[in-house]
Amino acid sequence: MTTITTKSTPLSTKLSTNLMKPAVFVTALVVAMTLTGCDKFKKSDNVHKPAALVKLASSQNVISPLFSQGSNTKVSQRFGSLRNKTTISQQPTAFRVAYDNNGYVNALADGSVQAFDGQGKVLWSIKLKQGLMSGVALDEQSRVAVVSDSKGVIIALDRMTGKVIWQTPLDTVTLSPALISQNRVITLGNDGKISALSLESGAPIWTFNTQNPNLSIRGSATPILFNRNTVLVSTADGRIHALNIDNGVPIWSKRFGISTGSSDIEKISDIDATPVLDGNMLYVVSYSGQLVAADMASQQLSFVKELASLKSVGTDDSQVYATSLDGELVAMDKMTGTVNWQTDNLSYRGLSNAVSIGNYVVVGDAMGYLHVYDRASGALVDRKQAKSDVAVLQFINNRLIAQSANGAFSVWQVNR
Repeated sequence: MTTITTKSTPLSTKLSTNLMKPAVFVTALVVAMTLTGCDKFKKSDNVHKPAALVKLASSQNVISPLFSQGSNTKVSQRFGSLRNKTTISQQPTAFRVAYDNNGYVNALADGSVQAFDGQGKVLWSIKLKQGLMSGVALDEQSRVAVVSDSKGVIIALDRMTGKVIWQTPLDTVTLSPALISQNRVITLGNDGKISALSLESGAPIWTFNTQNPNLSIRGSATPILFNRNTVLVSTADGRIHALNIDNGVPIWSKRFGISTGSSDIEKISDIDATPVLDGNMLYVVSYSGQLVAADMASQQLSFVKELASLKSVGTDDSQVYATSLDGELVAMDKMTGTVNWQTDNLSYRGLSNAVSIGNYVVVGDAMGYLHVYDRASGALVDRKQAKSDVAVLQFINNRLIAQSANGAFSVWQVNR
């Protein structure tokens, strides 16, 4: 028998039985959603103009530009004037620059793949025949860079030279960077098929088929490691599958995204935001409107927050930061889900994910701006403009990487 005990906060529900049982998990998730009774961060049914920029009293100069690569189109040309635009919504994240001790490897939608040193100098550059559909994945030894093209071909390149090592065609395109671990290249196809290829040769090793709904968002999350032997893959039906990375044998599968209606559109429950594993805590956000935090060690569902997004959350030592489809930025206690602060002054600007950088949290938007907030108070303290739209952010080695939907990226120094 399953016992569900509600904690003092209505946003937390405890499971006394094994979290890995799908029926138990879904029941607890539905109950937790019912208990929240909150619709502040749900998808908007109306069309809105992007919010105008609020006045910044004084800049604390938290970030400063180092270099940018791959941007040939001004943001103003892509989006027109702010006053003439209708709603700009989030877009699924596909392109992502990879970083190691040698610098950066980046892919663009036009088929270009380039390597740069830490200061932005080009080390090598190639142009593949087909356009590319996803960003770059590097192996742990930084020997191989993997990309996927518009014909569904997975391509492995020599990290140091750009020379093609192998090419393996799959049944469909891959819309997110691969995961490389344990001599496996793990990909999620647009048809819902999870594939593992040999890192050395590209030979197929195993596949795992998942159920694809009739209608879904065109995008997918990157597979992540749960532990050395287990990969987590989130799919368009709102589930996360835990698979043995060596042989593809399923360990467990459970639903995190819950559909909210009867029509095909209302049933969309994609998890296009890559789940975030922070210590024992797994944070999963879905398009259908659930931000779920689960303690994977104690097998407890820590909290469920009603929030719809296509972007991964950011975390630090005390808070989790999320951006919604409608442009809210929310800072919550990472264990209870209690909202510490929130702002809607970036509404309908097509927000990126939010990342924590020291005492601050940064979020980008489709108009090409980077907004810096004090992580404790939520006060806006800095704003900078990039040369392209900002679809995804990474924070690595005290540098902020801002990337556009088509792959162009810029690197920013964090000053304080």
